[in-house]
Amino acid sequence: MTARSILVASLPTGPRHPLSGTPPRSRGSVRRTTTIDQRRGDMGEPTVVVAAGRDLLTRDDGTTVVVDEVSLRVAIDATGHIAEIETVPPVPAVASLIGVHASQGFRRRLDETLASHRTGSTVLHQLLDDLPMSALISRYGSAREMDDDWQIPQNSAEGLADLCAGWERGATMLGTLESTGIFPIPVGPPAPDLSSAEDPLAWHDMEPMAPRSVRRRRRLDLTAGEGLSLDVHFRDSHMGLDGAEDVLHEYTLAATLDPHDLVVLSSEAVAHTLPWPECPRALASAGRIVGEAVADLPRKVRTEFSGVTTCTHLNDVLRSLAGVVPLAAALAR
Repeated sequence: MTARSILVASLPTGPRHPLSGTPPRSRGSVRRTTTIDQRRGDMGEPTVVVAAGRDLLTRDDGTTVVVDEVSLRVAIDATGHIAEIETVPPVPAVASLIGVHASQGFRRRLDETLASHRTGSTVLHQLLDDLPMSALISRYGSAREMDDDWQIPQNSAEGLADLCAGWERGATMLGTLESTGIFPIPVGPPAPDLSSAEDPLAWHDMEPMAPRSVRRRRRLDLTAGEGLSLDVHFRDSHMGLDGAEDVLHEYTLAATLDPHDLVVLSSEAVAHTLPWPECPRALASAGRIVGEAVADLPRKVRTEFSGVTTCTHLNDVLRSLAGVVPLAAALAR
């Protein structure tokens, strides 16, 4: 074992209770599922992003209709800029993202370029919106492969201090860096299978996860009843050189919505797997969206949810609730 791995094994962790399987679809519901995989090449080689997603309506009689479906493939060069991008079915407008940095300013350019997809909260917009965070999480994997040879630059650590609960000054992660000079890189529990043997349509078709990659996986179920109920699952995972997949972050969120204006009536998040013991302090931030229309959440979360009472990954869960807009329209039809 390396000095870093010995250190990390001695540190306290957040919850480590990853979910297995996927709940069955309800009649009178619509389910959005998405995955985005970032696959690292050798030094100097492009990083390949493979993503896919689907909105599936399940009618009251049990029959299904695909409402929206797309797959995406992106090549990112060694400088972090998009070198190639293609979608199935084709969306010609994505070609204007070639040459754009995949992290810095990407979401602003995305929303300008594919404004109708942003407004419509389409599957494609969700996949592209996940690209910057997928790139960030991928750095954990590459750093783990380098073992003790990698250290976070001091100016980067300072710039991220107090960004969220896990990055709080003096907390486990930054406190360990300060006291030992070693940046602890978390390793999560083994990732249980999320497929459903009873329901082959539980998830969209996806390529197998590849070694040296990270995967962001989402499920959003909207069900009609006396009102609208929402069940959300979110997982970030990493697959190492040995082909073992471990969970980095995993949340579920339950919410109820007013069916007329899609205002959030209740919202509660549960942490299943998080790296550090301070991370679950952010759970209460899920309640801050009560009273807000889901269409407004991307702006509200981006501008108002920051600091040690929040989690960047839970923020991404909350922002994704804008996807309820087209799902509710599909239910209404």
